[in-house]
Amino acid sequence: TRKTCVTPLFPFHSMAFRALAVRFGSLRAAHTGASKIVPTVTLNTGAKMPVIGLGTFAGTRKTCVTPKGVVGKSIEDAIEQYGYRQLDCAANYLNEDEIGDSVANVLARGKVTRDELFVTSKLNNPYHHREHVLPALQKTLLDLRLDYVDLYLIHWPVAFAYVPYDPTVRGFPFSYEPDDCSNIDLKTQPWVGGPRATHPKVDMTVSIRETWEAMEMCLSAGLTKAIGVANFTVPLLHDLLTYAKIVPAVNQVETHPYGQQAGMLQYCQKMGIQLQAYSPLGYGEFKGKTERTVLTDPVIQAIAKRLGKSTAQVVLRWHYQRGVCTIPKTIRENELRENLDVYTFSLTAEDMAAIQALDSNYHYLRPRDWFGLPLWDGNLG
Repeated sequence: TRKTCVTPLFPFHSMAFRALAVRFGSLRAAHTGASKIVPTVTLNTGAKMPVIGLGTFAGTRKTCVTPKGVVGKSIEDAIEQYGYRQLDCAANYLNEDEIGDSVANVLARGKVTRDELFVTSKLNNPYHHREHVLPALQKTLLDLRLDYVDLYLIHWPVAFAYVPYDPTVRGFPFSYEPDDCSNIDLKTQPWVGGPRATHPKVDMTVSIRETWEAMEMCLSAGLTKAIGVANFTVPLLHDLLTYAKIVPAVNQVETHPYGQQAGMLQYCQKMGIQLQAYSPLGYGEFKGKTERTVLTDPVIQAIAKRLGKSTAQVVLRWHYQRGVCTIPKTIRENELRENLDVYTFSLTAEDMAAIQALDSNYHYLRPRDWFGLPLWDGNLG
């Protein structure tokens, strides 16, 4: 019944799966030898977004060890050889110019058309004031060599001090570091946020409402096909919905078997907001060396062994059956291939329950350490 049914959103059997075709379509890799079929979810805008995309974060200025060109090459391979159609980008990743060159190369070779790609980018923290939002998106479009993005997100619900940049030049100089508010002396200048700010770089003079209204203007200007948020909690979403003219299409958050955010998922489904997982496999640039790892968890390893799949494939399938879209990041060819091969098998109800039991509200990303705001509580290692 409605009250007792425990069947996941995406069913286990092929006949029932086909019955969901009205809501859940599929996007076949076109014009190439790639044979993967990437299902799509229909956003509240009516647009179709691939349920699995490719993450592009390679580290900060201080931590990045990926040589320039590697991310771009992996993107070209992902699109042309393996059938990826969604790219998750951000101005904060400082590589949108490299990604833009790679996308332009793919489009020039005629392997795909622009309307077959779904490109996401995100508003960086220093540009939350109304007058900075649209120019920040225009800079992203310049770097990506695109006329529009398919989805534009507020990256974090926290504004930083404004960091100047040259809007006419693609890319950013090495001296530009938005997370550290480069070219701003945070030790000597007055805190931009005043005495209530949790960190010198936090700007308390701009509200999420002001930023969201500017995001809505970006949509009206045709620079993005949809707008959304990232790292928003349920209370922040609830408040946003009291004034938003446009409901966010997506909320992108950290979620994986150790931090499942079940309440967030239920709320987003109720409100017609698609939940999308970054760090969906429970690891990434911010995982400590001694922290536990989702992919080596005995429960997931046992399921993977029984099914003859990798632990990453099991976790991505778990997300899929929950109704959560994912953007795993990798530059390894075998992982690019494996990550899309999660639609030929299903997890049983027992498998789903066993993974559900692993939840401990665990987060690998800790904004408390970055700018003093504990956006989420729980087991932080």
